[in-house]
Amino acid sequence: MSNMRGAVLLVGSVPLETAEEVFRTCARSLGSLVDAYPDGEVGDRKYWTFYLPARTYSVHPDLEAVNAPPDGRAHQPGPDASPEEWARSWWTFKLRPGVTSLEFPALGYAEEAERSYATFRRLRDEGAIPAGARFQVSFPTTGSAIMGFFAVPGDWPVVYEAYRRAVRAEVAAIAGFVPHDDLTVQWDTASEVRDILAGNEPLLPWSPSTSLDEKWSRHLQDMNELSGVVPEGVVLGYHFCFGTWGGWPKSVAPDIGICVRLANEAVARAGRRVDYVHMPVMPDADDAFFVPLQDLDIGDTKAYMGIVLHDGLEAFERRARALRRYLPEFGIASYCGWGREDPADLPGILENLRASATRLSTVLEPTDR
Repeated sequence: MSNMRGAVLLVGSVPLETAEEVFRTCARSLGSLVDAYPDGEVGDRKYWTFYLPARTYSVHPDLEAVNAPPDGRAHQPGPDASPEEWARSWWTFKLRPGVTSLEFPALGYAEEAERSYATFRRLRDEGAIPAGARFQVSFPTTGSAIMGFFAVPGDWPVVYEAYRRAVRAEVAAIAGFVPHDDLTVQWDTASEVRDILAGNEPLLPWSPSTSLDEKWSRHLQDMNELSGVVPEGVVLGYHFCFGTWGGWPKSVAPDIGICVRLANEAVARAGRRVDYVHMPVMPDADDAFFVPLQDLDIGDTKAYMGIVLHDGLEAFERRARALRRYLPEFGIASYCGWGREDPADLPGILENLRASATRLSTVLEPTDR
């Protein structure tokens, strides 16, 4: 049975400067509506996977840069950016000549989590975070960590295995200093979703020419490789995403079918309990968008639906009513994290999330459930 009881899921990133600001701000607004509080992925982590080239790939002696931002930092381009601006916004790498195996040192997630957990525990002891709340840590799945940054697909098998070994070690390290009943681990899956949505076409200029079936096989194998490393007493969740780099959604889905299949596969392949899955929802989602939820087969795993967008309570309620025709019980969330949102907008985002939870529980009639 899922250990998730909260009505609201925080996906991960929050546009504030410190973990303490994130914990205090989010807990003050959402309190016990949330089961687990992330540290906001502050600092370089606000750019999500771009933390990896900045922290690890760019300084690795066995890798050489194919492309790099002029100032060594990722910059999110606008939706109308030119190809040249896109190229300058991030890194790509390849293995140095003669390198046939690769090891990554510590990726930095455990180091960041150790500092944040000390802050989390202190604030919870003070009552600023609700008693019983867990500490949440999110990790990119392998495709999201590798595909966009390694421009030679022939290098991918070596780099995939290196990343898997390293991220499994990060999870084990965190589970070594955070009590298991105090920890939530979330796998973030975005590039894989976008790759599948591209069908038989390559997602990136350097992507290999593979069929849709081959893409599914590669990305589903990653679920086998990663979920089992999370200890049984730790809450385990998956966040699926359509991408936000340069504006959301980066890829457009005609319906929620891809997320339904990913959720079913995640639960079937985990080898242990999966406590929750998060599925994003398009702003204009109507009844037809949710029809594939008829095939959702995740048992007691809780579904958090990304139906809280930036378009008000009436639009939220419209999506919620359509959704409930196919999924009577669910939690709510934003479509993704907020790390690259304007910090000035955060109070409104949090209030919208709280108001949406209230609307879901008090306004929608029981006959809609």
